[in-house]
Amino acid sequence: MAVLPLFVEAQTANEVINKFLAAAGGEDKISVINTFQYKRAYKANAATDYDEEVTIASGENKFSRKKSILERDFYYVLNGNSGWLKIPMGSRDKAPTYTTKDLNDKEKAELMLEVKDGLMPFYNFELKGYRLVGAIEDIMVDGKATSKLTIEKTGIKREYFFDKATGLLLREIWIVNGITHTLDHKKYEETKLGVKLPIASSYFNTKDKKTTAVTTEWILENPTQGVSFIK
Repeated sequence: MAVLPLFVEAQTANEVINKFLAAAGGEDKISVINTFQYKRAYKANAATDYDEEVTIASGENKFSRKKSILERDFYYVLNGNSGWLKIPMGSRDKAPTYTTKDLNDKEKAELMLEVKDGLMPFYNFELKGYRLVGAIEDIMVDGKATSKLTIEKTGIKREYFFDKATGLLLREIWIVNGITHTLDHKKYEETKLGVKLPIASSYFNTKDKKTTAVTTEWILENPTQGVSFIK
């Protein structure tokens, strides 16, 4: 007689993350990405559509976000302990001038969170101050079986849903300041460095309550070129 196991051993967080790392190109390539840039377009066929360019240099505690809306660029910059917002002034048909406003401690902490979390917050999550919440769960997402990983630290909770078949990330949810953000990844593409990253996604949050199409371009080579971290 065949002896059947009484239970199936549950997956661990390390197993789920390691499967993702292998599917995405390998830990050897991902572990060295401390500086990167992404350009995203958020399209919902509304006046609030916008583009953003985010540059992060984790080893230097530097962050830059250029948010472009209605042909005007807003800059959020963090350089070490200093942080500021540059706001465009004047009419759109003229070269912009900017007024600068210092960020408060809460605003700087939110930008620093993105710096410390890096490209993939769940990678080495304990070193980033997160703790695992509960066990890995089996969850269906858009008809696909996924492994759900939940981590949290003060001020933020993150949930990740990894495709059991491919190992890649299908959905990520983060909850901060009482707002739930959901990003569903539809398509991945391999970068020049051999790392697969999502390039087509959909985004929804519980504040705006509308679904937005998101396209992403990743810059992993010379990502800080042309980016100013000077006030």
